[in-house]
Amino acid sequence: MENRRRAERQPAVWMGACRVEGDAADAWRDCGVFDFSALGAGVDLRHAEPSGLVGRRVSLRLPVGASTEFRVTGEVRNAKAGPEDVVRAGIEFAGLSALERSVLEVLERGAVYEPRD
Repeated sequence: MENRRRAERQPAVWMGACRVEGDAADAWRDCGVFDFSALGAGVDLRHAEPSGLVGRRVSLRLPVGASTEFRVTGEVRNAKAGPEDVVRAGIEFAGLSALERSVLEVLERGAVYEPRD
């Protein structure tokens, strides 16, 4: 199988929060990031309609320390249904500032588990 990604993703075990475009502004839901690069991420989140996610934007809030979160937004490129309404989605980041790209590159090099309070 050909690898379609522009950058190799690093394994990650992060718990963060996701908000799907079109949901209420305060409708953040828990999500898990299982792989990560400066260009995109693989996430698991609960959503009743996986096919309806493709093409929508998703914002991620990721913990980067005890008191800091980093927020980034990308577009869902693929989504696959799993058990109990869990969806495995591939998100591509786009339209990032130079600072956001730099932070993502640092996070990519250190993609490790950060517990979420």
